[in-house]
Amino acid sequence: MNKFLSRRLFLLSVFLLITFNEVAFSKEIELQPQKLGNANAKIKIKEYFSLTCSHCANFHLKTFPIIKEKMIDTNEIEFEFIDYPLDRLAMYGFAIVRSLPKESYFDATDLLLKKQKEWAFSKDPVNELYKITKRFGISKTKFDKILANHKLMQNILDNMEEHSYKFDIQSTPTFVINDQHKISGNLTFKEFRQKVYKLTKMKY
Repeated sequence: MNKFLSRRLFLLSVFLLITFNEVAFSKEIELQPQKLGNANAKIKIKEYFSLTCSHCANFHLKTFPIIKEKMIDTNEIEFEFIDYPLDRLAMYGFAIVRSLPKESYFDATDLLLKKQKEWAFSKDPVNELYKITKRFGISKTKFDKILANHKLMQNILDNMEEHSYKFDIQSTPTFVINDQHKISGNLTFKEFRQKVYKLTKMKY
């Protein structure tokens, strides 16, 4: 695995150990798969993305809506989102998203990516993150508890590490196709579709 990402994973692990000695929630939250599209599609794509990654935000704002319209909604592919936080703030963001009802995942991640500059790159990112999450009915008390939920964040980190070693994820956004092929970067729709079908040797 890339040394840079290995260091990031290590630092996230240390952050969790130092910051949270006690588990805030007694009930562990299971990470439910977040998928869109045809479960029987011959092409299945996993996207590894971070909520504080500007390339990920750009991809989701400009390219993903076209992918959804032309590839997901037409049943060509199944598309799965994999939480891949590359820093503390992204981990907080994913913890909040995962604390919401399962059906809120896509709306929540979409909003955090659209508002990324307002919270992730502000002078007071945690407070700005709270302001955004209030839209989902999260009180300050609940917000603080989520940011202290060691088990949930450890689950996200464990899942991240598992996928990192399995697919050698070196950057975000990265897309794994049918668990065999890998492409990365802030791709246009044309680039994305061409690469997917070239690697899978399928026609569209």
